[in-house]
Amino acid sequence: MNVQLLSGMLRAQELLLVSMIRALPLDERRALVDLYTEQIAFAEQAGLESHSDRATHDAFIAHARNLLIRIEALA
Repeated sequence: MNVQLLSGMLRAQELLLVSMIRALPLDERRALVDLYTEQIAFAEQAGLESHSDRATHDAFIAHARNLLIRIEALA
């Protein structure tokens, strides 16, 4: 799987998650922001060996941060 394909899939999932999160009560959205922030921090600490893994990892982190910004805006 190349980085562009992964990026497109993550973007589609991001849009779906945002629409689902909008339906949650405000306190649950805030709890989700905290949980998601922890998950991003964990993903950023992962040690990767190969360059191709690093590109995929970086693409995931970029999309995860974008989703976090959107979730925070909803909370």
